[in-house]
Amino acid sequence: MKFDAVGLFKKRFGSYMEEVSRYMRYMLNDHLLFVLIIGVGAFVYSYSGWVKTLTPVFPAIPLMVILLTAAIAVTTINTLLKRPDAVYLIVQEKAMDQYFKKANIASFWMQIYIFILVLAACMPMYVAVTGFSFSRFFPLLLVMLLIKLWNVYFQWETMKLENTDTTWLFTRVIVSAALLYLVLAFNLIWSIPVALAVLLASYVWMKRKTVGLTIKWEYLIDKEEARMNRFYRLANLFTDVPHLKGTVRRRAYLDFLYRPIPYAKEKSFAYLWSRTFVRTNEFMGLYVRLTVIAFLLLVFVQGFYLNIIFSLLFIYLTGFQFIPMLRHFDGQVMLKLYPIDDHFRRRSFIHFLRILLVAQALLFGIVGIAQNGSIGGVIILGINLAFVAVFTFVYVPYRVKKIYQ
Repeated sequence: MKFDAVGLFKKRFGSYMEEVSRYMRYMLNDHLLFVLIIGVGAFVYSYSGWVKTLTPVFPAIPLMVILLTAAIAVTTINTLLKRPDAVYLIVQEKAMDQYFKKANIASFWMQIYIFILVLAACMPMYVAVTGFSFSRFFPLLLVMLLIKLWNVYFQWETMKLENTDTTWLFTRVIVSAALLYLVLAFNLIWSIPVALAVLLASYVWMKRKTVGLTIKWEYLIDKEEARMNRFYRLANLFTDVPHLKGTVRRRAYLDFLYRPIPYAKEKSFAYLWSRTFVRTNEFMGLYVRLTVIAFLLLVFVQGFYLNIIFSLLFIYLTGFQFIPMLRHFDGQVMLKLYPIDDHFRRRSFIHFLRILLVAQALLFGIVGIAQNGSIGGVIILGINLAFVAVFTFVYVPYRVKKIYQ
């Protein structure tokens, strides 16, 4: 029986999309969509007003190059390989060429929406500063599609090399940034042919360099497992992911955060939640990312009402996405041996979440004071703290009760 590599990829890709769509239903729930609509609306409103204030001296092109390079050069190959493939499919390596071609094409199409959104968002700023017309959007989009396709190809081919390291990523970033600057800053009549010539020449060079090289199965499988694990960690913030492989770090330098917790029976879960937060990458990373993003938005987006909207938006997002942490240890049998009433577990978790949100509210309030003066900043701080109180004393207990019904 002939081995059908294309059929294998179609089967795995169908299973992968089914799994992703199942988790996306939990991630893009009504609550989050409502908050995202409000956040996007506030951002569009503030962004349109900000664009009107721009002058020709604003570095719009360098800013676009940075954003678009990040969206294009950060490329992953969705090989959908599994650990047993290194044993059972290695004998079919030549036939697997068609499988990997399909994987590269699927990876390209699944990632183009990112830089299309970035380009569409940057066009008003680009037109306002440079004086070019919006008609440049489609030629620019065509060139960026080719640069993205080039990045996918280079990423795949360099994964065959022995020295697979950040050198090739750095090379892709530099070439992509240079070509993006070329087509954004200069006349398209000659900049597009030059960009195409560079892409074609580098493609031919890489094809000759990797001719005859075999696939590094273990490396590809490790990369695929890491990619899926990143998605599972994100999905785990909204629902339980049974096969999630979490990562833990000691972080001894943060021990001072939970040392003040008293040594008492009713404080056992307070210590557990605090230590879990500090040592578990998905929770610590989520909190830091949301806080930093909110801080930068509040710093660069001026306005009393926008400050309130973004503060409440990110406090809500943080609190809402931390609620699944309550069930983080449900699969641990040893936890059931604790001679502690489950009431202390829930109460400690709500108190722990309240501390995290109050810290955010205070930080956002300080930014509000710096931007809007003492009176305006204190009002923002008061609104933030009032929202945290309602969220943790009313909404979170209701959600916790619903979880354990």
